[in-house]
Amino acid sequence: MKRQRGFSLTELLVAIVIGLFLIAATFSVLGVSSASVRSTGQMTQLQEAARLALRLVEEDLTQAGFFSDLSAIDLSPNTNTTLHGSVTGVDCVGKGMNNGTFPNGVGHFRTLWAAQRGSQPAISCETAAREGSDVLQLKRLRGNVVNGSLVSNRFYALLNLNELHFFTGQQVPPPIAGGRIYEYQHRVYYVKNNADSVPTLYRHSLSSTALMGVAEPLVEGVEMMRFEFGIDSNGDSVVDAYLKTSDVTDSLWDQHRDAEIISVQVHLLLRAFHQDGTFRAGMTRTYPMPGGTVSVPDDGYRRKQVSTTVVIRNPWLKTTGETP
Repeated sequence: MKRQRGFSLTELLVAIVIGLFLIAATFSVLGVSSASVRSTGQMTQLQEAARLALRLVEEDLTQAGFFSDLSAIDLSPNTNTTLHGSVTGVDCVGKGMNNGTFPNGVGHFRTLWAAQRGSQPAISCETAAREGSDVLQLKRLRGNVVNGSLVSNRFYALLNLNELHFFTGQQVPPPIAGGRIYEYQHRVYYVKNNADSVPTLYRHSLSSTALMGVAEPLVEGVEMMRFEFGIDSNGDSVVDAYLKTSDVTDSLWDQHRDAEIISVQVHLLLRAFHQDGTFRAGMTRTYPMPGGTVSVPDDGYRRKQVSTTVVIRNPWLKTTGETP
């Protein structure tokens, strides 16, 4: 009978060592592959969040101050504007004498305004916006004339060349000659942390049931939002200078002097939803933005900085009144 020979102890140890090396190499490849997948997924997430946030803000900014035939005329309840019925709910009132949802006849009705959130709220309807981020407020009519049925919880404007009437979708529009109906929008954008501590772009939108009292989360991952406003100082429709939010004067917000705001640059800093332990630089990261560089700790969150320029198509420019 032929005697069978097995592995010697030395051979067995060598095989085990080789196997361990192979296992280690396999796990290393899997780790690198997993990190690459995680990195790609987070960058895609940031890109999609940036695209959506910019599209939402850009859509409103493009039409800021649009009031159809009355776009270049200051709205005043004492002359050309009427609000039908009573209004209840929480309003978003920004800086200025006339910066609520509806014109009050004191000073100039502001249809575009922004401020940087400091240690205190920048506008009456927000209490938790991220410090250092800008708050944006704008009012406009939606560009399409409403010919069908009205939505009960929305506000509308019926206007012609001489007068404008605000009313809700539950009311019967007042009869005026040559009048056209548009939906009226007042919106406020800002950044705050949601319930899961993820920085998120929020928006207040006008409704007849709560006025501006309800804030809706729009895009998770928006950590900082700042603006620069393009100023045309000589009436040639060319931007002569871009001003950060804190440098825009009351006269420019009121849009009743020779200079006017004709474009806006939107700057966003976005942060991934989850940390990645492999993404560390060992130092504080800095992102140059208007109004000051943003410094963030080396916390393992991937970030992406994006910007775009929005041309205001229908500026409400150059009303003829003087500051009271």
